[in-house]
Amino acid sequence: MHQAKLYAATADPRTVATFKALVEAIVPNTPALAVFGAEQAAGAVELYVYEYMIWELDHSLALFLGTHLTIVPLSASTAGLLNSGAFQFVASGQAQHAPNHALWGSSPYAALSPADRIRVLAMLEELRVDLGLLPPPYKDDGGLITFIVDYLNRGTMFGFYSEWPAYGSTRLATPTVRRLEYFPIGWRQAGYPGVSLGYRALGGYLLTIVREGGESTIV
Repeated sequence: MHQAKLYAATADPRTVATFKALVEAIVPNTPALAVFGAEQAAGAVELYVYEYMIWELDHSLALFLGTHLTIVPLSASTAGLLNSGAFQFVASGQAQHAPNHALWGSSPYAALSPADRIRVLAMLEELRVDLGLLPPPYKDDGGLITFIVDYLNRGTMFGFYSEWPAYGSTRLATPTVRRLEYFPIGWRQAGYPGVSLGYRALGGYLLTIVREGGESTIV
């Protein structure tokens, strides 16, 4: 637990703000569903998915350094990628909403409206940016950029619908220390019944075959 608190305390506030803005844009809070209960209205920020993304980017992705794959902390540089993309997005006149200038100094990406944040992701994925202005390791590496943008989308959804939020106070600990503290909200939203020792494999679908002579067989 001490390691978890230490890791959380050393996270760069600008990186945290950027990833909060990212996951909020992808899985927003939905107040309209609050009538069905707080768990139905919860979004990715409420379930701490931004912490999941920062943790995974710093502990799980590997890059080739020379001839060897090496785990490289990527959360800060990926936040820099999003912020550089946001800067170029606004500078090119594509923003459809005025940025929040109070947030611009710490995180240009967080200063954008949620819809414009999604447009920045699309712009980066399509490489409609000056690659030379991006931070390393993304500078002039279109392949890595398209990979990471896809990962940001998939990773956010995975974190939201996985057991991550239910690890509660242990979520920032190493995987061997994490413990489920409650039934995950994302599982409730998706109607997932939870962990089982084994689910029966799909055996097929009912199919009616009409044979010659008019008889029918159900298989």
